[in-house]
Parts: sequence; structure tokens; C-alpha cells
Amino acid sequence: MVDPWVLFNDVVATIGTWILTPVLWIGLFLWAWSRPAQARESGFGRMTFWLLLPGAFLSSLADAPFFPWAGNVLAINLGGALIPILVAVVLLRRELGTPGWTLTGMVLLFVALETAIQFVIVLVTASPWTEAFVAGTAALIAAFAILVFSSWMPRPSALRAATFVGLVSTAIPLTFLTSQAVPGQGIVSAFPFYLIGPVLVGMVGVWLAAAVWHAPVYRGLSAGYGGAILGTLIGADVLRQPPLYTGPGGSLLAIGGAGIEDLVYFSGLLAVGAGLFFIALSSWGAPSPAAVPARSEPGPDEVLRSAADRLAKGDPAGALRDSLTASQVAADRARSVWQIPAPTRPEAAWDQLPVAPYVVNDYRNLAATAGRPDPTPPEAFRSVAMATQFVRLGRDLTRLRFASPVRRAWATGVDLAVVTAPAAALWAVLAVTLPGSLDTILAGLPFNLAVFAYVAYAMLYFVAGDALFGATLGKRLLRLTVTDRNLARPTLLQSFLRESPKAVPLFVIGEFGAPALLYLLRAGSSPVSALGINLVLFTGAALLVLVIVAVGVAFSIGAIQVARDSERQRLGDRWASTWVVDRRMLTPAWGAQWGPSTPPPAPAPPG
Repeated sequence: MVDPWVLFNDVVATIGTWILTPVLWIGLFLWAWSRPAQARESGFGRMTFWLLLPGAFLSSLADAPFFPWAGNVLAINLGGALIPILVAVVLLRRELGTPGWTLTGMVLLFVALETAIQFVIVLVTASPWTEAFVAGTAALIAAFAILVFSSWMPRPSALRAATFVGLVSTAIPLTFLTSQAVPGQGIVSAFPFYLIGPVLVGMVGVWLAAAVWHAPVYRGLSAGYGGAILGTLIGADVLRQPPLYTGPGGSLLAIGGAGIEDLVYFSGLLAVGAGLFFIALSSWGAPSPAAVPARSEPGPDEVLRSAADRLAKGDPAGALRDSLTASQVAADRARSVWQIPAPTRPEAAWDQLPVAPYVVNDYRNLAATAGRPDPTPPEAFRSVAMATQFVRLGRDLTRLRFASPVRRAWATGVDLAVVTAPAAALWAVLAVTLPGSLDTILAGLPFNLAVFAYVAYAMLYFVAGDALFGATLGKRLLRLTVTDRNLARPTLLQSFLRESPKAVPLFVIGEFGAPALLYLLRAGSSPVSALGINLVLFTGAALLVLVIVAVGVAFSIGAIQVARDSERQRLGDRWASTWVVDRRMLTPAWGAQWGPSTPPPAPAPPG
């Protein structure tokens, strides 16, 4: 007989598991787009949304192995664990303020000390008192942290640091109590118990921001997120791992291995959702602040359309004014991209730009016309037509600064060769040296470890190249540089977000290219079918063709996006607000073309 209560609980758990994550995504999206100023200040603006949704989803294809023991290998999933952890640490650093990374390091040191003590407790005790010891240690560490920070640090930073340690220390025992290790399956937690820790930490975080920090309540979202992420990581993946250490060897265990469905990733998102729900409840009945759209200054195309509208409505003065503004904005954007200093006079907006002298004169004539008290409709019409040419010229100048699809394709080809050639050599060695049948090799740990390591570390190669050096080896050879919109080196989170789409072709290369190589190298000893076909050879060739086609399609889509985009951005660049700059265009022979009166652009950005 079916137990109605068990059936009901299973149905609710299944629905909750499938619905909660999309609901939390929607909540984060609404927060980032409807309250953009508050969202940016809280750390959960639009870029963080892209990073935690498509960025983490695509990065979940990569597991990075890093610790072997007793025939097993421990890995970390990039999307399910590494990205959430990095977001938590970066937001912590952002909230702690002036002491910077020194105070952040002290906070993480306290958390590491707590983890070490609790890990030893779990290893040496196996009794009903283990949970109590873990909880007691968390309380002692939190109290000690409060004393240390309040004695050594300025009050605002000390309060925030102590709050973070306290939230992590709260989440650790709650997660430890509501999870268990299942050999062969991993760390599991049942619905609705896995909600307790993140929901509590998320709500307490935003409450403490107002009650203790004396800051806007939404500033506590980052503390709740970080507390839930690290608390879940330690309480589940660290403290619940020891039972698995004595299990059979030959396993690949991944922290955050379930990707965006993993408890580590989900807990942080749930804490933010609970914090936003608390904010909504606390402001219930209060007058809602007007939503301020997140928008930058109007672009030249937008201002030009306004000028055309004013001309059509019989407003020549307004059309002239907007025409001049559109031309000036186009010049300002070109100056920013080319790193040319701002003009000393308004009528000199196009001076020093790499344009013909008549362009500078045309703009000065437009500025003089716009200054007349009563412009005529023909003058307004000519101003709109002239502004249209200025906007097009500015767009062309800006676009010229960015790397072309061809040069970006060559750079990507070099980088793929750099990361894939060693992996292919390792796959080949394993294919000819590992004993057993093809099925045994494909199911074994060594071959799969080589595949997972390739996907993860190839992606990290691209991320590290962008964040640490501003360019991978291929880009450096082609003289290309990755920058943000201030022409500075992108942050680590920007780099992860920018490179996340590459996880798809890298996954295809690893998951299908490695087996293709195995089949091709083992085909010589395989029998021929009744149709005279070596099925192993045929399968290897088919997989290789699949890899070539899939990777070609993926990078072709990116190249088409770059070619069509006004700023030559592909999807990852749009998410992360990054550019790929062609450094060859920094010192072109403008003087040789237009005369010595035009000075060269400023020097290249570092990196």
C-alpha cells in the first residue's frame, strides 16, 4: 500500500526542486533590471546575473581535478562551485571596504581554522555528539572572531567581517545536520531540510545590514550569499566527505559536480532569494521608490533619431541642438576608445582624431550654425544630414580599433592548438598503453580524468589569460588585448563570464575527440564486419568529423556575431562588457595620410 504522506512529500519535493531554481533566477533578474542602482550596490547587478545564469550553466560542463588520494581523484566543478565561491569572495572584499584584501584574508583564515578543527572532529568522533561538537566549534569561532575584529579593525569593517564569519558559522552546522554522504552517489540533502540554512542565513544577512551595519538593507545580500556558499561548501562537501575516503578507489568526486543543480550553487542563490523576500516583506505597505532604469548616456544613434523627430515636428532649433549633440557624442566615444584626451574647447570635439581636416571644419561649422538664435528649416535639415555622417564616421573609427573576426579567429586557432595538442598527446599515450577493451578504457578513471582535466584547464587557460595578462598566447601573437569598457584589464569574474561560451566547444573536443582518437588508434586490431567495414575505424572517423563540424559551427557563430556587431563583440563580450582591442591600430601613420598636424593616439593600455 502507498503511504499518502510519503507520496505527497515526494511530489512536493520533486516540484520544489524543479521550480525553485527558475523562480530564484526570475527574482534575481527582476531585482537586477527593476532596481538597477540598488542591485549594483548590493553586488547582484546585471553582470552578476549573467555570471550566475548562463555563465555558471555553461561552465558546469567542466570539472577541474586537483587532489588524488587512494586511487580516487577530487575535482571542482567550475559552474557549480568555483564561480559561486569566487563571487562570494569578491563580494566579501567589496563589502569590507578600506582594509581590502588584508581583512578579507583574515576572514577567510578564520573560516579555514574553523574548517580544520571541525574536520578533525568529524574524523576522530563517530557518535551522536559529533553534530554538537561541530555546532559548538562554530559558535566559539564566531565569538572569537567578533572579539578579534572589534579590537583590531575600524568599526564598520569589523562589524561586517564579524557578520560574515558568524553567518558562515551558522550555515556550517545547519548544512552538516541536514546532509549526508552516500557512497557511490555523493553528498545529498532532502527537501525541505536543505532550505533551512540558506534561507535563515539570507534573511539574517539583510536584517544585520540594517540593524548592525546601519547600511541599506540590500547591502546584506552579499553577506548572506557568501555565508550560504562557504557554509554549504564546508558543512556538506568538506565535513561530509570523510565517509567516502574509505570507499573503493577509482572514483572521480567533484565538488559542485551537479552544476547549477548542486547544493553549493543553489544555496547561494536561495540565500539571495530569501534576502530579497525579506526586503519585500519589510517594505510592505511603504511607498515604493521609483524604478530608475539602468542606462548610460544616450548614444549617438539615439540622439540622432531625436534630431530627426524634432525636424519632422517643425522644431529646427531642437533638431540643430540634437544634431550637434549626436556629433559630439560620436566624437567622444571615438576618443574614449582611441584613448585621446578630451578636447579643450567644445568646438574642437573632432580635433586630434584620425580624420581628414575637412571633418574638423565641418564640425566647427555645425557648432556655429547651432549657436544661431533662429535657424531655418533648411539649416536644420543640413545639420541632421551632416550629423548622420558624423555618427557613421564615429562608428567606423570606433570599430576600426577593435579586432577583426579574421584576427580573432587566428588567435583562437593558436590557443586551441596550445591547449589541445598536449591533451591529444596524452589521450594517444593512454589509448595505446591502457590495458583492456575499448569499453573498459572509456569507463575507467585514467581516460575520463584526462578528458575532464582538458575541458576544465583549457577553459581556465582562457580565463587566466584574460584576467592576469589581458591576452592569451594566441592573442598576444596577433597583438590583441582583452579590456573592459574603460580599456583596463578585465576582472576575474568578467573573464569567467566572457569565456564561459567556450566551455561548449571544449566539452565537445574532450568528450568526443578523445574517444575518436582512442577508436582510431585501436582500429588496427579490430575485426572487419560482414559488409567489409571496420566498425571501430568508422566510429572513430565519425566522431572526429562530429568534433570538427560542431567546433566549426560554434566558432563560426561567434565570428558572425563579431562581424555583425558594431563593437565587434561576441556573446561572451556582451555579457561581460568587454572588448578585444587590436593593438596594431595604436600607432598608425595618421600623419603620413593627413599631414603632420594630426598627433598620434595615446600609447597602448598595460597588458
